[in-house]
Amino acid sequence: MPSSLTTTAAKLIKMSPDEIRIRVAEKLRKVRERRMWRGGRQTANAAFDGGSLLKQAVRLVPGATAEELKRLEGADASLRNQLRNEAISRASQILNSRWRMLGHDFDLTGEIDWHRDPVQDHQWPRTFYADVPLHQKPPSPIDVKYIWELGRHQYLVELARAWRFTGESRYVERVRELILSWIDANRLYEGVHWTSGLEVAVRPISWIWALAATADWDGWNESDLSRIAASLHDHATFLEHHFSWYSSPYNHIVGEATGLYLIALLMPDLPEAARWKDKARAVLNDYGPRQFHSDGFCVEQATGYHYFSLGFLTLAVAAARKADEPLEMLETVVHRAFRTGMAFRQPDGRWPAIGDIDSARAIPVCPEDFWDFNGLCSLGATLFEDESLKPADSILGEELFWLLGCDGVATWRRLDTADPTKTTVLEEAGYAIASDGDDWMLFDAGPLAHGLFADGTPSSAHGHLDTLQVLYVANGQSLLVDAGMPWYFGDADWVRHFRGAAAHNIVEIEGVALARDAGGLAWNHAVVPSRLDAQLSDDAWICRGEVNWNEGVRWRRHVLALPGKGLWIADQIDSDAPRTVRWNWQLPAASECDRADDRLLPPGRSGMTLQMVNESGDLPLNIHTASDTSPRGWLAPGYGQRYPAGTAVAHHSGASRILTLSALAREGVSVTFSTDGRQVCISEDAAHNREVALQSPLGADAVWRIEHGDEAISLAVGATDATVLPTAARLDGVGNWPCLKSVEALSSTTGVG
Repeated sequence: MPSSLTTTAAKLIKMSPDEIRIRVAEKLRKVRERRMWRGGRQTANAAFDGGSLLKQAVRLVPGATAEELKRLEGADASLRNQLRNEAISRASQILNSRWRMLGHDFDLTGEIDWHRDPVQDHQWPRTFYADVPLHQKPPSPIDVKYIWELGRHQYLVELARAWRFTGESRYVERVRELILSWIDANRLYEGVHWTSGLEVAVRPISWIWALAATADWDGWNESDLSRIAASLHDHATFLEHHFSWYSSPYNHIVGEATGLYLIALLMPDLPEAARWKDKARAVLNDYGPRQFHSDGFCVEQATGYHYFSLGFLTLAVAAARKADEPLEMLETVVHRAFRTGMAFRQPDGRWPAIGDIDSARAIPVCPEDFWDFNGLCSLGATLFEDESLKPADSILGEELFWLLGCDGVATWRRLDTADPTKTTVLEEAGYAIASDGDDWMLFDAGPLAHGLFADGTPSSAHGHLDTLQVLYVANGQSLLVDAGMPWYFGDADWVRHFRGAAAHNIVEIEGVALARDAGGLAWNHAVVPSRLDAQLSDDAWICRGEVNWNEGVRWRRHVLALPGKGLWIADQIDSDAPRTVRWNWQLPAASECDRADDRLLPPGRSGMTLQMVNESGDLPLNIHTASDTSPRGWLAPGYGQRYPAGTAVAHHSGASRILTLSALAREGVSVTFSTDGRQVCISEDAAHNREVALQSPLGADAVWRIEHGDEAISLAVGATDATVLPTAARLDGVGNWPCLKSVEALSSTTGVG
């Protein structure tokens, strides 16, 4: 049987009767839509009240009015000036043909061809939307994301805000021109801008925000507003019948439901509005909670998508409150997701790149740094009046003012600030995160993503092959990072690399993989990690994760971080046969490592060195730097972006049982790790490896011994009986993994050892 038929058969077997029913209905729906498109179906001709359209837009985005800005000037003139300066700066860039999206400058001046991709100079066909080929490779891959981004229209909101602050007609006239020209060029069911329900949802949100900011412009006429309302009717008609029930029941479906919900609230007098609203609310209440694990992190295992989904759901929650019909069940989920997301915040106030990245924001506010979600968190803090979402160094974001107005600003000001979250263990999502304000560590022992299969059935997902990855910041400097993701539809070799093991701080074991590439963004044969153990205290962060393969391979990773001293990672690999193992360490952008003996010296103020040893001695590390001919050595922190960095690589061949210790540590710290009667040590003194012989106490899974200055600390993890270590005390922290700690003077022979 051909592979395509095999894949189709595998998918069909996995489908529930309801999924088969829905997919058949979607096929039939497309047949009817094709007939309507061929027949030249016209936009809905119901009568629309333009004044009502503008009034409802203002209700949804109350901060965009002249009255609110006047109130803000009296309450917080500095915030108003900041918003004004940012709006004018961004709008000026747009009108000067250098608006940057997805890593490229877009020229948004003059007449726009809405079916031509300005980045790749590719002309998309004006045909029935289901016939538009989204995956083209002539002569290089065509990335549909660029034309979609052009059609999302979030830049219109920047122009509208600039008019609101300045009153200069050039800004708002361009808003009008671009909306109406898009409508003229994109009738319902025709072209690339109708190929994705998510795109059809994001665009109306942008229009609503732009209309709210320009509602009192005297240049709007009834004809313009009727055309816009009619196109919004078309968007709602499409969305009602094109939810991503099974094709993408994650950020896509909550985005689609939010778009439909806001259109229904924008035009409540339409005969269809009540039906749209009820359907959208049902989807939000059903699928909103499904976006997150019970511990609050998104099931897509990607930080960017955590906040993308959260942005849509926050828009829905805020709109429902304004309509006096709160989504109470969803509010609990959204609040928990905000609190969980805050645990990922790094000492510099940014969030780490985990999983896929498409640089998308659900709320049309675009900060300079995509990984700065502080503004969105300030909105969450205000909506839920939760000071834990307001760390002392946080800022009041644009999202908060535009969506909640001066009343929201006043609520934010009343909230006390909270100390940053120090330690968090998310058992279902699979993360252990710890910080002391200067050092920060994240250990990922979670699944690759929700919805993957252990057999050959392919499933698209935004998670990467990053299980058991460690991210690390020391003294405010990032030392181990995630390589990111440069694009989805570009060079397939680059896509495979950045989603694969080689772009993450993990090991690659010959003959086995965490999942297999199934083409595009799909995986199959996914392996689920079997455990996350953690004990995170103020002075020691200890974790363990494990992966088992049916091929007779087990990889167990132990992690120890001591704030102010360093990070140590012990990898224990047991196999039924000798295999080659490769370690990958992703170093930060623009890093040039020097070599001292067998150590690598990353640049910066951390004072750390990178070193690896096994039971026989040092493992040499090699640096791969960026080259245009290879994806290795690059960082891609945003869609369409890449920066030169470095990847440190080590190999071990010809053994079936391997124990290694990797260290990013300051000088003068010696660490010995012991488990299952084996040990490995990194020390300033080469003879130290031979002198220290650790014995695991009864019931302990492993023992760490740290020698620094005139003190030695032993940590027996997994041990519960303190009597086996008379000098030991139970480590008091967050996590499910018990640990005993003993301290001794180096001249003493007591303690562990």
